[in-house]
Amino acid sequence: MSVPENSVKQPPVKPTDIVPPDRLSALLQRRNLPGLVFLAGHGLATLLTGYLVSLALGTWWLAPALLAHGTVVVHWFAPFHECSHGTAFRSAAMNRIVCWITGTGLFLIPAYFRYEHLAHHSHTQITGDDPEMIPMAERLGGYLWYATGIPYFYSNLTALVRMLFGRFNAVETKFLPRRERGNVVMESWSMVLVYGALAAASIWFDTTAVLLYWLAPRLLGEPVMRLIRMSEHTGCPRVRHILLNTRTVLTIPLVRWLNWNNAYHAEHHAIPTVPFHALGDLHRIMGPHFEEVRPGYVNTQLHLVSNGMKNSAARSG
Repeated sequence: MSVPENSVKQPPVKPTDIVPPDRLSALLQRRNLPGLVFLAGHGLATLLTGYLVSLALGTWWLAPALLAHGTVVVHWFAPFHECSHGTAFRSAAMNRIVCWITGTGLFLIPAYFRYEHLAHHSHTQITGDDPEMIPMAERLGGYLWYATGIPYFYSNLTALVRMLFGRFNAVETKFLPRRERGNVVMESWSMVLVYGALAAASIWFDTTAVLLYWLAPRLLGEPVMRLIRMSEHTGCPRVRHILLNTRTVLTIPLVRWLNWNNAYHAEHHAIPTVPFHALGDLHRIMGPHFEEVRPGYVNTQLHLVSNGMKNSAARSG
């Protein structure tokens, strides 16, 4: 069950209270090679699962092949997220390019996400200030509904349409600086032009490749990403305390590789400027200090469902 907001009174903790300054300096070093290696591996995994889809055409294996491919496709959020932080590569240009390509593939506007995510880091788990909170998932019904991905797609796609015309709601005007709103509109139009070009090419060449290898897997794989994203903060205390408001999940190396070490999420929130490739080292230093460290995503989901059932029962009672 979630802890009421501001009910925990521990004083704030600075990362330097736990991580020695010389060690922190080494962890903060950004490099191009790890990002290039992970990017190449992710690209090869995408091609491999896409090939499995092509082999499964016309058979009962198509559904699991699409799900496997979709799981890899939705995990392009990992490099998108890291590039938004500017930590995937030392090269700023590489961060911008990869961020735009992956964002376009995921229907995420880079400039918009950058500031939304900054607000999320600045006000993690604080109602009204954290634009990425998922309070609905703290109840069983809300958890199941959010896990479908439908609320997520509705929110993202309607936001994309609004951004085309520079229509920002009250929440967005809180985190999006006025000087950046033109960039958001421009990026939105550039993405829509790409989608239009892909649609036109599909019609011209009479091909379903875009639907089969991108859109359908993107939709089918999103519930996997929703479950992972819910694992990061849902049910954690709504307090401004880096050791309490974020969860780290200790998962298998394959999953950790696929999400670019983002399973070390509490560590990432503690020091967001530490590159993804150094989060394992940061975990070895900070891990014992976090309140929420769970063994695996299945265990974490069972924990969330159990708490969601308790919350639903409490509300109905």
